[in-house]
Amino acid sequence: MSADRIAASFTDTRGGIGRTFFLDLDSGATISVTAPAPTGRKAIAGPGQFLLGSQGYGAFTTGRFGRDGVETARWASHGAMLVDKNDGVCGPELENSLPSRSRFRRLAPDNSLVDGPPLTGYYTSYPAMDCEGTAVFWRDGKLLAVDTDLAGHELFAMDDSRAVIGRALLLSEGNVVVSLDNEVLVFRTPLGSLAEGPWPCGDANLRGNPLLS
Repeated sequence: MSADRIAASFTDTRGGIGRTFFLDLDSGATISVTAPAPTGRKAIAGPGQFLLGSQGYGAFTTGRFGRDGVETARWASHGAMLVDKNDGVCGPELENSLPSRSRFRRLAPDNSLVDGPPLTGYYTSYPAMDCEGTAVFWRDGKLLAVDTDLAGHELFAMDDSRAVIGRALLLSEGNVVVSLDNEVLVFRTPLGSLAEGPWPCGDANLRGNPLLS
């Protein structure tokens, strides 16, 4: 839910094909419906706006939809995307292939992609973003940070192949918390406080940090 709009997605779990219904919050009326497509990660892009990812059966895209439920942009990338205070979109790609071909990407306003650092491995936590626009997430046994210049920084590394699809929480004083299987790891980092943009975390805070008020 964002402002006066709701994006409700329904997926056939057997085939991974789904549709998203854009609804008016007050009346419940259906504004628009997407065509059936492979489902992927989603995020809130701004007031009444949403990012919808599609992955599988050859699809690997992210679309931006406005208040009228019409797609206004589309990128040839899919991942755990963050939206900063200036409406910029970036995040780690989540391609289902090994060896990894994924990178950290910025989704530019002209529908092009700006390359960040390549990403090894496969499983990726939901990312978070600090007040300077630096993203932080766990992938392939490493705590990684990518700054606004798309430079990658390895904050911590260990030999660990456990599947991590949880969240990276950015707490006060640069502390980052990551869950690994039955462990919770806390890292002291040079990161700033949580971004004050509306949606600084993966999946529009649905599985990321709580909203700032």
